[in-house]
Amino acid sequence: MRLVVSRPVEFLLSWVMLLFASRLPAQAPSETHAKVELISEQNMAPPGKPLWVGLLFHLDPDWHIYWQNPGDSGEPPKIQWRLPAGLVAGGIHWPTPIRLGSGTVADYGYEGQVLLMTPLESSGKAGAPSNPHIEADVRYIVCRELCVPATAHLKLTTPQGRDFAPWRALFQQTRQQLPKPLPRGWKISVESNNTQFVISVWGATGIKGASFFPLEPNRVENSTAQDFASNRRGFRLTVKKSDQLLKPISTLRGLLVLNSGSAYEVAAPVVSR
Repeated sequence: MRLVVSRPVEFLLSWVMLLFASRLPAQAPSETHAKVELISEQNMAPPGKPLWVGLLFHLDPDWHIYWQNPGDSGEPPKIQWRLPAGLVAGGIHWPTPIRLGSGTVADYGYEGQVLLMTPLESSGKAGAPSNPHIEADVRYIVCRELCVPATAHLKLTTPQGRDFAPWRALFQQTRQQLPKPLPRGWKISVESNNTQFVISVWGATGIKGASFFPLEPNRVENSTAQDFASNRRGFRLTVKKSDQLLKPISTLRGLLVLNSGSAYEVAAPVVSR
């Protein structure tokens, strides 16, 4: 069983663990239950386009890392880039996570293998240089029943035989796992009452089930079941508000994850009722 504490206290404890981890040497995969590599999609980017790199996590069975909103516990991976002059790192492009945990604790994250992609933009017109010397200091927490803080100092490597095809395939596969904008013809609204958000989606017919993953913490009760109801015009999802949400919000941000596995980005104005 994992110790469950309030979100503010748990947040502080997570950062204490990360601070402690940052003072330790990088740990071996057998100690951290994860192997992390820094890989790139190709040797160099075309002029005017980014060079895509990524942290490739190989996780031991039943162990997980966290999404950008970890849920009720944990913290997402943090990256400090060491880049040559002329390159600037963008943000992580997060694949659609899964819901983790049971009972009164629910988190969002990844199991098995996951690639966290980041674009490196050139500040000049020539594009990213060929064979750039890129390094990254990574801090992350990997969890099962217990959590292990870890650090890794990574260098961008070249694939065996300089064959980038397997890595390109990983990047392409990960792009298919990224949340998409809402399809054309879909419309979304969010009504707020004392205890719930009611998310209504029009134009999304034939949907058998969906759930909402909040982008920001302390918006919804992550472990509480969400009520899905379909109708001729689309569907409705009723989500319990978090007890930590102490004032009204103007926009509800997150992902609509369908039972089919498709995920769509949501940033809907909230109307109080």
